[in-house]
Amino acid sequence: MKSETDVSPLIVVDWGTTNFRAYLVERDVDHYGTCRDKVATTDGLSSIQGDYPGVLKQHIGHWLQSRPPIPILLSGMVSSPSGWVEVPHVPCPAKVQTLAHNAHQIDDFNNGNTWIIPGLSGLGISGHFDVMRGEEVQYFGATHIIEAQDLPPPEVICFPGTHNKWINLANNTQGALAQFSTSMTGEIFNLLADQSLLSNSITQQGPWQAQAFLTGLDNSASQGGIMHQLFTVRSLQLSGAHTNDDGEAYLSGLLIGSEIRSMLSESTENNKPIHVAIVGADKLSQRYLSAIEHLGHCAFTIDAEEATIAGALAVAQYLNPQA
Repeated sequence: MKSETDVSPLIVVDWGTTNFRAYLVERDVDHYGTCRDKVATTDGLSSIQGDYPGVLKQHIGHWLQSRPPIPILLSGMVSSPSGWVEVPHVPCPAKVQTLAHNAHQIDDFNNGNTWIIPGLSGLGISGHFDVMRGEEVQYFGATHIIEAQDLPPPEVICFPGTHNKWINLANNTQGALAQFSTSMTGEIFNLLADQSLLSNSITQQGPWQAQAFLTGLDNSASQGGIMHQLFTVRSLQLSGAHTNDDGEAYLSGLLIGSEIRSMLSESTENNKPIHVAIVGADKLSQRYLSAIEHLGHCAFTIDAEEATIAGALAVAQYLNPQA
């Protein structure tokens, strides 16, 4: 028989370096959730000067007036050394229960009904140490959504963002996340577009040039490698083959194409298409969707907010709210 806490509300917070997102979720007896309200601001870790309780209360204090207190689950960089409380990475393989059992309880906020979910550590595709904070919650949420909605089981899950994560499901067994890899594509794109020589060949925030993006995807496989191909953002503009309006989409295509080829190489066998689930915000997810399909694979998207909420609900099943 379900207890009263099984159907109580839950506050889910995704707190990163540059953004703060919170969701007031109404749970039901099957541990599904409906988002009743949300807050999205730029009060990430880099801009709040360490006042985590104050910022949290400022944004969600109006949700905390009810009794008993609504449990709060926080994930993302809020658990990092520069966050509210450093919660050590949990080594892979890890199940959703592992996240709950290693969550850090904040005793002096919200009557003890606040937990910070840890990130994970493991080995990337290169065999070197790798880490994630936040995507682990989205991963368990995405796998729940895939099963609940009877979506075609993917072989790989991609989480595009500043530091993209790739998870090969062939390496995961018995519901545990065993192995993942990080690609710095988003950060490198921003650095090159804003601060490098290539910025002279790019119109910032110009109209999206779909054909230039596809050309970049194709050229990412050309001889010379990505370090050589990156300079073609500049040289094609100087030659007149591209305009500055083409630069942003072409650069994006080069980087994303190189990333996809590298991250799917382990899964590719006899040129067989790979089935990929993409978990992210709509604009970037659609870009990765078109790229993966253009390169001969299959893909579908899952909204990052929905995955975050579903993953937090899964973790919440193994926590014990205080009275």
